[in-house]
Amino acid sequence: MTTTTFLSAYTLGLAAIANYAQAHGRLIAPPHRGYIGQLDQFAGIIPFDYDDHNLNGGGIAATSGGKFGVCGDSYSGNRLHETGGTYGTFPTNGAKAIGACYAPGSTVDLQVQLMANHKGYFEFGLCKLETSPPWTSKSN
Repeated sequence: MTTTTFLSAYTLGLAAIANYAQAHGRLIAPPHRGYIGQLDQFAGIIPFDYDDHNLNGGGIAATSGGKFGVCGDSYSGNRLHETGGTYGTFPTNGAKAIGACYAPGSTVDLQVQLMANHKGYFEFGLCKLETSPPWTSKSN
C-alpha cells in the first residue's frame, strides 16, 4: 500500500467517525424530562435516566430528513421522553412531574451541561402541553 493510498483511507475513516459523533450534553435548567428524575424533589416520581445526556433525535442519519421526536427521541423509535413515555409522566403524576412553568411572554434562562464538546449545537422549542392525547406537538 502506498503512502498516498494509506493517508486517503485514513482520512476517509476519520471523516466517517466524525459523521457519527453522538450528543453528550443536557438541559439542566429548566430540567429536561430525562434529567429531572435525578433531582431529589422528583425521586420516586420520575425514573432515573442513566442515558439522559445522549438524546440526539436518533443521530445524523435518522434526522437527515428533518424527522425527530419533539423531546429528542428518535422519530422511528420509542418516544420515552414525550408525554406518556417513561420520563414524560405528566398524565400519571400531574403537576408533580413538571420541572418548570412559564407565563407566555416571559424570559427563560437556560442552562446546558456539556459532557463532551463535539462541535454540535442545541435547538430549543416550546410545545403546548395538552390535557389529553396527543399530549405534545412539534413547536412552530
